[in-house]
Amino acid sequence: MPEKRCILVGAGAHYESDIITPCSDDYVIAVDGGYDHLKEKGITPDLVLGDFDSLDIGKSPDTASLKKDFPGHSSIPLKTFPAKKDYTDMFLAVEEGFAKGYRTFLIYGGTGNRFDHTLANIQLLSYISEKGGRGYMYGDGYILSAITDSALTIHSPENILSPSENNSSCYLRAKKSGYISVFSLSDISDGVTIKGLKYNADNITLSRSVSMGVSNEYTGNDCY
Repeated sequence: MPEKRCILVGAGAHYESDIITPCSDDYVIAVDGGYDHLKEKGITPDLVLGDFDSLDIGKSPDTASLKKDFPGHSSIPLKTFPAKKDYTDMFLAVEEGFAKGYRTFLIYGGTGNRFDHTLANIQLLSYISEKGGRGYMYGDGYILSAITDSALTIHSPENILSPSENNSSCYLRAKKSGYISVFSLSDISDGVTIKGLKYNADNITLSRSVSMGVSNEYTGNDCY
């Protein structure tokens, strides 16, 4: 059975690979300036959310603009937040997804020139994982994810499913070669096992302050 996905489209940089075509069970959130990107792609969001400080002054969406920008979809919910707040728009969007029962999050436009926002979204991947979900954030030729007391498999190109098939094996799209880095976001990560890459490991310990898992090499085979 296809899993339900919450697709978050932010105001950061977008690249050739995005965005996957939403399925009927997916929940698409336009996060702040991601609104313009969805409009450009012709993808209708299920929710529009943010303080909209990344849009031009005077261009914050309202009921009238929603009807104009997404014809035939006149009842799209809009949640507007003040610019002065404790949480980022992307964090608030993830909380909306969790509240609706979603546990798989695909984040587009979460990276780019604002490194502080990129770093905040990496922390958000960890938050999603700690709450029992799984997040994937798409950058320029790379994909980020985080796990907590679990495993992550990357399938070979021959075994990978199409993103349109809505299966978790498609979210980390591997090619024949490339690099895979493994970092610890906590002080200590015990029992780390890496199989199927050029350099394997069995039950090792990684720490937050030492980048021992950087730039391992993908061999084109299934790995975890």
